[in-house]
Amino acid sequence: MPRGMVRSALDSMNMVVAARRHYLEKATKSEIADELGVSRFKVARMLDEAVERGIVTFEIHSPTDVDLDLSLAIASAYGLRQALVLTLPDGPEDFRRAQLGRASAAALGSLIEEGDVVGVAWGRTLHAMVTSLPPLARCTVVQVVGSIPTSDLSVSSLDLARTMAERADGEVRALQVPMVVDSAQTASRLRDDPFVAATVDCFDHLDRAIVSVGAWREDQSALAAALPVDLRQSIVAAGACADICSTVLDADGRPVASDLVDRSISITTDQLRRVPDVTAIVGGGQERAPAIHAALRSGLVHRLITDVHTARVLADLPR
Repeated sequence: MPRGMVRSALDSMNMVVAARRHYLEKATKSEIADELGVSRFKVARMLDEAVERGIVTFEIHSPTDVDLDLSLAIASAYGLRQALVLTLPDGPEDFRRAQLGRASAAALGSLIEEGDVVGVAWGRTLHAMVTSLPPLARCTVVQVVGSIPTSDLSVSSLDLARTMAERADGEVRALQVPMVVDSAQTASRLRDDPFVAATVDCFDHLDRAIVSVGAWREDQSALAAALPVDLRQSIVAAGACADICSTVLDADGRPVASDLVDRSISITTDQLRRVPDVTAIVGGGQERAPAIHAALRSGLVHRLITDVHTARVLADLPR
């Protein structure tokens, strides 16, 4: 057999051996180089050529419960660090909300790291998420909004923070005051309380925050429903579209100025903007999509976890 053919056959065999050892048996390029008696750079060239010649092929299978293409499209459209679009079964809004909360629990568990200081807001989807959380890395959980009056007594911002801290076997920093009070003077006095001040001080030291997004309607926002009629109407007149914690946003994602700012005991817009990693967990489909759009345009959110029905509406909205 001609020498060239022998050498070609030997090169091909070495290429297959190198590929098998590297991709299947996880050997390093240096280990393979020693075994074949060639340089590490020669191994790297063989591995590249194995891919180019089709000797090595790759298949990437997306999880069946994630719409990868839509996730990447939403993240790109809004400049997010990450979007996770979950393909959840359809059904009534309460059912979809519970499904989204449970499905997002595992994703959140992979984000939190040992020693993190994590702020958690309030919302029915967040409640479903927190009650489904797996054991978390040990962290400190900070309640970033005061309590909001609601007909659902099983859901409270304090309970969310406590439950999350239990999952992490960590400390909870509670905020046992109303989120909105009758005047700026009352809010100031409450913030000066030593126990309240200790929690509020944590707002400047959060590593990440978990929030929801309310649409500025009584049936879509617990914050809107909790406000006095005159204050709510003045905020609506100023162009309110969405809320995150106590920050109200217009349709373009700009904060709406109002008396609510001084009457709230909650993480402020500036403090939220300084949190390195903010994840919004929210669905709601057609009705809530404009509010989510505003929240994502605000620059306050880095990651979004939502359902495919809501993501499809977002994808069709003009930027």
